[in-house]
Amino acid sequence: MTHIRTLGVAAAALLLAAPADAQRQVNARHDASPTGRVEIQLNRGSLRVTGWARNEVQVTGTLAQADDAVRLDGGGRTLEVRVASRRGGRGGPANLEVRVPAGSTVEIVATSAPVSVTGITGSLEAVSQSGPVTVQGNSRRVQVVAHSGPVTIDGRAETLNVTALSGPVRVNADVRQRAQIEALSGPVDLLGTMGEVQVNSVSGPVRVANATGRVQIEAVSGNVIVNGTGLRGNVESVAGGIVVAGTLGGALALESHGGDVELRLPAGSGAQVQVSTFSGGLRSDFGDGRESVGGDRRVTIGRGGPTVRITTFSGDVKLRRR
Repeated sequence: MTHIRTLGVAAAALLLAAPADAQRQVNARHDASPTGRVEIQLNRGSLRVTGWARNEVQVTGTLAQADDAVRLDGGGRTLEVRVASRRGGRGGPANLEVRVPAGSTVEIVATSAPVSVTGITGSLEAVSQSGPVTVQGNSRRVQVVAHSGPVTIDGRAETLNVTALSGPVRVNADVRQRAQIEALSGPVDLLGTMGEVQVNSVSGPVRVANATGRVQIEAVSGNVIVNGTGLRGNVESVAGGIVVAGTLGGALALESHGGDVELRLPAGSGAQVQVSTFSGGLRSDFGDGRESVGGDRRVTIGRGGPTVRITTFSGDVKLRRR
């Protein structure tokens, strides 16, 4: 009997020592417009947002503090979802899954939490102070700001706008109209089919797998690789090299201070290439094929066509037939 009492006391002590609300479950619902706005705020924990066919918002998951509760405020066209303390102010950590009407405009603000979004066909705005952001689905407009953590986008979007201060950006999505990326630290990989592309990168390489129109790329210390069709616009890298391959759709300018520049065009292409280097050399599969070093040179490809201006200080220039 004494042994049984001892076990009972020990079990009670463990229950008291463990967080009393560690296993608390939350399940809250609220009617919502199929094309309304859902605003979600989370301080710490994890957040998963999923689009579904119902005209309601459902929040499930766990709360980490006894005084916390999930609040669903508003109605009509706008609904706010947040974790709040019954004593006032913001709540503590929570692991939540929020289901919203798929056609909603979703706005997310997360302080320290991984954010995952799936199946939103409306527009998405997500701001994360710390943690990865992952988006999957076919959205009209996607806008992500990540202060610390990687950003991954899959699926399709009409327009895409990503600002990443620390972490890589990887876009596997097809972006029909415009993709705009601001990256402070980390590689930028645009692997889907892009309409108009604008990238500003401070530290890290930039790769664009399939641009289909205007490109505007500025990189400070990374290499830039661009493939596509109907290319036009500007590609610049201060310390990195540049490789551009594909067909031309208009005037194109390629500029690097310390890196090599390579332009690859398919057989049968036409272009007027103007090359200016200080100490770099020129090697060309077009024109007379002669190699030269320094100065300004012109190379006519085929019967001529769009103007391509290539400028380097110390890097070499290569004109290649694909």
